[in-house]
Amino acid sequence: MPIDDPTNATPSEIDTELARLDLECAKATNALHRLAEHRDCWTDDVYRSELQARIEVARRAVADCEAAARPLDQEYKRRGGWTRAWLVLASGGHVHRTTECRTCFPTTKFAWLTQLSGQDEIDIVDQAGEAACTECYPSAPVDIRNRPSRIKTPEQLVREAEKAERAKAKAAKAITAPDGTPLRTKGYGEISIEFTARRSYAEALTYARYLARADIVRHRDTIADYREDAQLILAALAAKHGRTEDDLQTELAAKVEARWTREYR
Repeated sequence: MPIDDPTNATPSEIDTELARLDLECAKATNALHRLAEHRDCWTDDVYRSELQARIEVARRAVADCEAAARPLDQEYKRRGGWTRAWLVLASGGHVHRTTECRTCFPTTKFAWLTQLSGQDEIDIVDQAGEAACTECYPSAPVDIRNRPSRIKTPEQLVREAEKAERAKAKAAKAITAPDGTPLRTKGYGEISIEFTARRSYAEALTYARYLARADIVRHRDTIADYREDAQLILAALAAKHGRTEDDLQTELAAKVEARWTREYR
């Protein structure tokens, strides 16, 4: 995200924003060239005029990116620079301190490891392990360079963060027995979603109540099973939210009564 005051930003924050601006600038530049070539192939003045308007938009985007990057580059120079690291995007690609390493080529593609910007080189090498370039980090201990790399690209970090968020959201919706084992019931099988548990709780109590009204003697065992299921679910819900069963039972009473009124009264 845009940085209002670079002097208060960390090297990683500045380089992350610079990397974003570089990407946006590259996209706008490619669009600019593509539109210009397309415009030169047409003779229709109206269409050429439309293309020219889009070209101007692309030019402004390039100019805006360059203007936004300027104070960030100036802050880098003001501080005397800081450590940076790049990962070659190829199978077995190495981590380099610069994209101008003599072991690389003009066609080499890199991922800017902005999360490492400003870190001590010994820490960068420790994370890079066997991926550390021996030209860029000649003093790196041999034992460290024999370790598996723990380096991830910014894109991989984003995907992992998104995966963690999805797992967190899934966990928030999940339900288990109080001891962490699957919540298994007699009438509803295994219940893994809290929404299903709450619905099943209300259904179990209302159906047990219906059977009791119909013939309590005849349905005694079935009534007991549904009430047992309701108690298992109640215990699981209480454990998940750190509440007492009595407190949660009071809260759910209205839903149980509403279901009874809707389906059996």
